[in-house]
Amino acid sequence: MKKITLLITCFLFVYITNAQVVFQDDFSDLTINQPLNGQSGWSNDTSMGGTGSSIGGGPLSPIVGFPLSYTDYGSSPNSLFADNTQETDGVGHIFDSAVTSGTFYVSFVINVSSAPSSTGTVRDVIRVMSGSSFSTTLRLWVEQSGGTGFNFGIKTGDPSNNGATTASEYDYDTDHLVVLKYTINPNSDDDQLDLFVDPDYINGEPGTATLSAPLPMFEASTSVDRMAFPWNATPSNRFGGHIGLPSVAVNWESLNLSINDFREPSITMNYLTSTKNLSFGSTINGELNVYSIDGKRILNTNMVDTNSIDLSSLKTGLYFAKTVLQSGQTETLKFIVK
Repeated sequence: MKKITLLITCFLFVYITNAQVVFQDDFSDLTINQPLNGQSGWSNDTSMGGTGSSIGGGPLSPIVGFPLSYTDYGSSPNSLFADNTQETDGVGHIFDSAVTSGTFYVSFVINVSSAPSSTGTVRDVIRVMSGSSFSTTLRLWVEQSGGTGFNFGIKTGDPSNNGATTASEYDYDTDHLVVLKYTINPNSDDDQLDLFVDPDYINGEPGTATLSAPLPMFEASTSVDRMAFPWNATPSNRFGGHIGLPSVAVNWESLNLSINDFREPSITMNYLTSTKNLSFGSTINGELNVYSIDGKRILNTNMVDTNSIDLSSLKTGLYFAKTVLQSGQTETLKFIVK
């Protein structure tokens, strides 16, 4: 029984770890040179997490083959192009689950080629919202600095709240990791928003934030469930460049989007009763172990370009299958042989 207990414990650990991730997308499986709107749950419809279509009927924001990466956080060959020379849309996505209490983190990689003047009405790069595309929890923007670079700005909640901008300026045409930390405080206590720019991700959350937002007068954080790139605004007030690798999680460690997790085939396993085969949703390279209900390993095999395994030799009973890809990604399946 110790073996099966250990197996179940491992399964629960994987489940709990995955539960820390609220939303992630590295854009690697999306079609380039096509709008993000309509791909993988992204939409400019306000009922689906977006902020609206192009106000001037211009082209929709496209996914392009512009790579973004940040050490120990993630890499992708694709990103979302921010064109500030013409009208475009505001594309968003509803999270897999809503955050209603505690702390959550929002991260992404951005490469800014141009930023709007700080003297005008600067439009947001990204918004995170609560229950509606018209109820903003937090927002981030970029603006020209007094030097040769740009500054990041953040604000909590309602547009009437005070915002803040970074003291340091950042280089154009450089991949920057941005992490926003939001704490939903109970009762009358003010919520807190912190910004981390270009942290050494692998070493964990820094002790000091790059910037903290002023405490808000009005908050909107009862059910944080969507994010958007609200670019359906005047082009001259928006940034130009690329953004990608968005991630939302309830702890720092779960934010990263390892390239192997996305470029290796995802593990989709199904036991087909009719053929008594274990079928995979794509070609697999890795190791398969099958355990009986009492924890005894029944089968161990290495898989090379495999999409199914014959399990007709198994007797009637309950089994667990565990697949480990070469990247280290794992999946566990419970199935019954009749």
